[in-house]
Amino acid sequence: MQEAWTIKQKFLFISGSFAIAVSIFLGFKYVFPLISPFVIAYIIALAIEKPVNKLSKLFRGKKHPASTIIVVLLAIVIFVALAALFYAVFKEVKNFFVNYQYNMVVVKQTAAKICFNLDGMFGLREGCCMDALEMCTRYIEKAFNENASSAVVNRVAEISLPAIVKIAVFIGGVFVSFISVIYLSDKLDVIRDWCNSTHFREEILAVTSSLKQLMSVYYRIELLITIINIVVLTVGFFIIGNSYAIVLGVVIGILDMLPVFGTGTVLIPWLLFDLACGNTFSAIVLLFVYAVTWLVREIMESKCVGDRVGISPLVMLIIIFVGILVYGVMGFILGPVSYCMAKALILYLKTVIGRGTLSDKKNFE
Repeated sequence: MQEAWTIKQKFLFISGSFAIAVSIFLGFKYVFPLISPFVIAYIIALAIEKPVNKLSKLFRGKKHPASTIIVVLLAIVIFVALAALFYAVFKEVKNFFVNYQYNMVVVKQTAAKICFNLDGMFGLREGCCMDALEMCTRYIEKAFNENASSAVVNRVAEISLPAIVKIAVFIGGVFVSFISVIYLSDKLDVIRDWCNSTHFREEILAVTSSLKQLMSVYYRIELLITIINIVVLTVGFFIIGNSYAIVLGVVIGILDMLPVFGTGTVLIPWLLFDLACGNTFSAIVLLFVYAVTWLVREIMESKCVGDRVGISPLVMLIIIFVGILVYGVMGFILGPVSYCMAKALILYLKTVIGRGTLSDKKNFE
């Protein structure tokens, strides 16, 4: 039976937990963006450590040449894959603008068909819905022409320069990361020795144990789910003859990763739209695609993520949602990382404060 904590112990635990949470927030908010290329480099170095050790035998144990070869090959594979994806997306986007006039005619014809169907469904006079739609369209066009044209131009000018700077910084960060991987590959044992000998060994063990589980289970499963759903979506769009299957498959697959949103955010309105237009086959295919993607996410997340990471789907949803609010888009990654780090350190703090009533080993293994 645990001994009751004194008021001082409770105060230390509450104030310490608050300090841990604030420190992690400030660290990820303001420090992490500066050191992220090196953190990513360290993760990559750990991931390729085994092949580097095997290849280094050909260079008399020297890891720099081995890591250089593997990093170059990895960079080539990533570049080719991204280039192929961007080329496919570029072709579809180009096709959209080339056929812009035709696409607009199709949109108008489809809208007219739906409006006439709605007239008959609700017993309205013929052309009533179409007149309302045209009135709304004229109002929007008038408002845009009067107020928004100059604002859009100014906004584009304001965004362009910062966007170019961010792209340049991103490319530089990627280059620095790959160079850092080569240097870190030879220093991993030194880093491990330091972690085992430092006065903060137990704190580092608590954090790294939690993060290893998160990285090896949650992010790996999420990546696998996203890839499977992108493939399913793309194939489904090809079946219904959509000219932008790859672009839509990638965009909706990425949207599915975000909390609250999912493939149904796009697919359900789309299939209802097809039903209204009389495209029954397309609606059935979209319904089947939605069912498959939903099952893939539900089964893999509940069975693989919840059971092995120890975080329920609801808690993970809250973590990601709050992470996005706090960190922006990167909150999808930084939210769970912050939570796991805070939880591990707070449990360690609890162990230290109540030393003799809780086991260190129990909390970290």
